[in-house]
Amino acid sequence: MAGSLPSATSGRIFISYRREETAYPAGWLYDRLTGHLGHGQVFKDVDSIQLGDDFAEVITRAVGSCDVLLALIGDEWPTMTDEHGRRRLDNPDDFVRLEIEAALSRRVLVIPVLVGGARMPRADELPPSLAALVRRQALELSPARFDFDTSRLLRVLDRSLAEVRAAQQDAAPTDTASDPGSAAQPEAPEQRERAERSPISGASPAGPAPPAERSPSESGKPAPKRHRRLSARARVLAGASVGVVLIVVIVAVVANSRTTPPTTGASTTTHPTSGASATTPPPANGVIFQDNFSSKASEWLPFQEAWTGRYANGAYRISAPPSANGDARVSSPRRASSVYPSAPSDIRIEVQARRLPASDQNMNYGIACRLHGDNAYVLTISGDYASIERYGAYKLLKEAKIGVNANSANRLQAICASVKGKQAVRLELWVNGKKAAEATDADHPLPTGTVGLVVGIDQTKRVSMAEFDNFTVSRV
Repeated sequence: MAGSLPSATSGRIFISYRREETAYPAGWLYDRLTGHLGHGQVFKDVDSIQLGDDFAEVITRAVGSCDVLLALIGDEWPTMTDEHGRRRLDNPDDFVRLEIEAALSRRVLVIPVLVGGARMPRADELPPSLAALVRRQALELSPARFDFDTSRLLRVLDRSLAEVRAAQQDAAPTDTASDPGSAAQPEAPEQRERAERSPISGASPAGPAPPAERSPSESGKPAPKRHRRLSARARVLAGASVGVVLIVVIVAVVANSRTTPPTTGASTTTHPTSGASATTPPPANGVIFQDNFSSKASEWLPFQEAWTGRYANGAYRISAPPSANGDARVSSPRRASSVYPSAPSDIRIEVQARRLPASDQNMNYGIACRLHGDNAYVLTISGDYASIERYGAYKLLKEAKIGVNANSANRLQAICASVKGKQAVRLELWVNGKKAAEATDADHPLPTGTVGLVVGIDQTKRVSMAEFDNFTVSRV
């Protein structure tokens, strides 16, 4: 409850501010964050320290255990002085300085929050120990758009805290094939089936919920239109600049896959249950693009908000906020001329992927092909279903029941190829060497586009995150 130090759980937010300048914004922000995350997850000195507690000791403990620090910066933040006329930031014992120094030294996420039109200070205006603060992306917080600004902040915090929990669960000595106890249990297949077919805003009204029992032959019937599409901001951003490339040594272990789908012209790949996968040398016209995400050379960038896609732990992660309607978050390699902005028409895409344990169990994840603007073919899995969908002019092309552990590493392979004189597109989804779903789209098939990775969200109540590794595109 308010007035107590946060409990020893992951996900604590520390609000750093100066009472003389940003007390009111800090109070508004505290109320909004505690309403969303709970009191035990947010620390603010006045509200989180009991009478009689040692102020310095409590703050030191709180900063030392936080996962995110919000540094509220007003117009006078860089220049504010004490009663003797000395600049506060120049005092090594200044509490605000100590709070931010501690967070930067622990490499936790530090988000500058610019209040009331304040600007971000320059590095030469700060003590050297705080210079790294200016490289952090700042959030503007305005009373005129408080709800909008805080909603944006909550999306970032939800994603960041989910990653913290996922990293802690990954580090715990548990069986990676089992769901951690902190994750919500997946819904029963019949519950998910009813959710998938419930009316959604913008879709045609659905009829009565189908019976709980459904035969395998019925599992592939298309659901009523959900108009699932990429976000309205999902547009190809041409001309993106090259970021800093981190070069590392790539250790390749050559092995033959015994479960490659029976198509021709593609390389064979084996994915061990733990560790990195290995790819055999491809034929001359085989692999045209591959990335193990050990560097940012291919410059994978999300089509939506910048925080929805990021490199992490030698892999690539995509996160998506909660959503009651069909939506998705997609990312593509922008520095890969062989597949961007357009890949060959007949390709096989392979990737090793998993759902992070703290994610919403209703999410799905997978591969996108012929991705252009709002249009794409998306081939995904969840804990219960394999789906092939067309985004843009939405159409569920195929849905089939499967039994996989979505939290474990799954090897996904997608075939995207033109047939019937390019008047149709053949789509196949293979999961761990077994064909999970296939479909042919002859109804205004998508002509061309790039490749990508996707996290799909529908009827989700918390952040959805998937991790991808060893991405390969081959001709077929």
